Amino acid sequence: MHSALKNRKHLKVILAVWSVLLLAVTACLFFQGSGWTTYDFQVVDYFYRSAIQHGHGPRKSDRIVLVPITDRSYRYFGKNYLDRGDLARVNDALAELDVQAVAYDIIFPLPSSKISDDAFAASIGRLGRVYLPAGLQYGDSNEPFRIPSGEKENNGFSDRLRKPREGGKGSPFYGTKAVLQYRPFTKAAFNAGHISDYGDPDGTHRHAILLIKVGDGYFPALSLAMFLDSIGVPFEQVTVDWGRGIVIPALPGGALEKEVVIPIDNRGRAFIPFPDVWEKGFPMIEAERLLELAGDESVRGNLMEFFEGKFVLIGDISTGIGDLGNTPLEGNVPLVMTHASLVNAMLTNSFYTPWTFRKVVVAVWLIAVLIGFSACFKSWWAPYAAGAAVLAGVPVLAWAQMIHFTLVPVFTIGASSLFIFVGLVCGLEVSTGRDRTRIRNIFSKYVPKEVVDRLLEKPELLSLGGEERVVTVLFADIVNFTVLAEKTEPGRLVALLNEYLGEMTSIVFSHGGIIDKYIGDSIMAEYGVPLPIPDHADRAVRTALAMQKRLGELRAAWMDRGYPEIDCCIGINTGSVIVGNMGSREILDYTVIGDSVNLASRLEGINRHYGTRILVSGFTLESTTPGAFKTRLVDIIKVKGKSEAVSIHEVCGDGSTVIGPDDTAYYGAYREGFEAYRSRRFDEAQERFKEALASRPGDLAAGAMIARIDGMKHEKPPEDWDGSFLFSVK
Repeated sequence: MHSALKNRKHLKVILAVWSVLLLAVTACLFFQGSGWTTYDFQVVDYFYRSAIQHGHGPRKSDRIVLVPITDRSYRYFGKNYLDRGDLARVNDALAELDVQAVAYDIIFPLPSSKISDDAFAASIGRLGRVYLPAGLQYGDSNEPFRIPSGEKENNGFSDRLRKPREGGKGSPFYGTKAVLQYRPFTKAAFNAGHISDYGDPDGTHRHAILLIKVGDGYFPALSLAMFLDSIGVPFEQVTVDWGRGIVIPALPGGALEKEVVIPIDNRGRAFIPFPDVWEKGFPMIEAERLLELAGDESVRGNLMEFFEGKFVLIGDISTGIGDLGNTPLEGNVPLVMTHASLVNAMLTNSFYTPWTFRKVVVAVWLIAVLIGFSACFKSWWAPYAAGAAVLAGVPVLAWAQMIHFTLVPVFTIGASSLFIFVGLVCGLEVSTGRDRTRIRNIFSKYVPKEVVDRLLEKPELLSLGGEERVVTVLFADIVNFTVLAEKTEPGRLVALLNEYLGEMTSIVFSHGGIIDKYIGDSIMAEYGVPLPIPDHADRAVRTALAMQKRLGELRAAWMDRGYPEIDCCIGINTGSVIVGNMGSREILDYTVIGDSVNLASRLEGINRHYGTRILVSGFTLESTTPGAFKTRLVDIIKVKGKSEAVSIHEVCGDGSTVIGPDDTAYYGAYREGFEAYRSRRFDEAQERFKEALASRPGDLAAGAMIARIDGMKHEKPPEDWDGSFLFSVK
């Protein structure tokens, strides 16, 4: 393809096409915005799961415990609803285990029984660091904020809003409506945060909104509020650098040794670093089991060790609770796992950083330079090698980045690279197409199109020599063409011959064969060259049947136009040949040579001896698909110059051809006669052949066998006779 790139004209084409493609890709990325699509995250999911399975996921902190409320918990409590009095017992049990903090992934917006509510509120006070969440509805516009209860100030929600330091240009989500905790619970709780979930466009929970803007302040996520309180960093000391990260400083005398940076986009979303699937994620103990163990003094020490200094998250995961969602690791996971994973990432400082838009553009530009540079080489394979290297290298890069907690938009980079590669190759094809078309137009007049295509791809094939290959060769010849030529005006004869050769050539090409040469009125075709095909024998036989069918249609039309009746014979053989360019350096002929070719030619001529129209060798019949064609054994022969006997078969039709009663009788009698003939039961054989001749008067094959047996009565065959007949003429 690129051998024409020696001149500066094609180098200019490369630069022009490359520039247009790169500008188009850059424009698409710019209007797309972030360089990330849903497809990118779906590919990231695959790499993420692989990383987790191979132990390259986020490190698990030993300071997180889940206390789920399950179906067994409800049975233990003896109720079909969540009684806050029972939760008060859970709080009291935790209060004696010296936990770091307790967060509920449950909202209690309305009062229940006064006894249960009072007990729950009192237990919150005794437990201490309890976090009760709020549910915020959010949107893109700064609409007036609403709380259904109308008790915004009394519920203390406004006191939870904070103003961090800000940098960069952000587009935060705005809170428009809130569902808050029942007022006595809010007053008793230590702090709050939102548990508003966020699903990507494909419904997968990959991201969490870490802060939502309400008025002039921000309401943090539940996980962020818990972590900041645990390390003693006020929200006002946090820097929100939109599009880069939330920077939590290591204050003097604080719990942090170095700052924690939580990567976020310009909307405040962070990729949730799930450390593992639900069953293998964090230690958990069901609520009823906690109460059972808390009352057992013998395991008191173990229970204290299990909970002491831990962040405890409580969520209802019982049947019918809708707080489930799909994550990159699995489907239908309790979403309390998202809050636990975020707390874990903050404790271990193990967040994932997605590639920025700028980094994506730089990567695409570098890849484009590589592909464009490779197209400047004279070797046709250079751009393909570069394209393959890029398509293979991007996933490798993505994996290497994934295990180092960096996310790469594989789809965007891969699709952009593929677009540039395909566009550049198409541009080069167009620029060099004029030369290729000229070569094709010249040579296609003399050699098959397939040969031209292969020569265009590999000019080095224009050399002497060849290779050995098993192919199928077909010869087709007009019957009594010499007589036809003597009776037909030359001009009409040439027109007839051209029409005949054109129709037959189209049939050869349509079945995947190539025309080797025209020898007067004879056609020589091959199947399995220049490119190997597994069913070359089937294709050749189907070609012969199609030729005879089309010739029958043409014969009637030609006779109406005053042309003489035309018939043809076809011989087909399969075997090993030498294929390649034969001739001199000035004149080459792409052809096949060998005994297999000679036999195919002989079979074409032998048709006239048996009155058949299509003869194939036993080698061809063995190479065809079983049951694909209806054939019958005609004879076993030896051709002049060869000692090996070969069976020859007439092709009567394809596998669906229906044989009529008269033909069935003929074929049956002929087959029985030939079996008797080979077994030296000559009298019986002659009777059967006479029956065949009676079914088909004038049949040359049956007549030839009868005459042959008559001759054997005068001269018995030798002891080593194999039933074959020697054709002494070519």
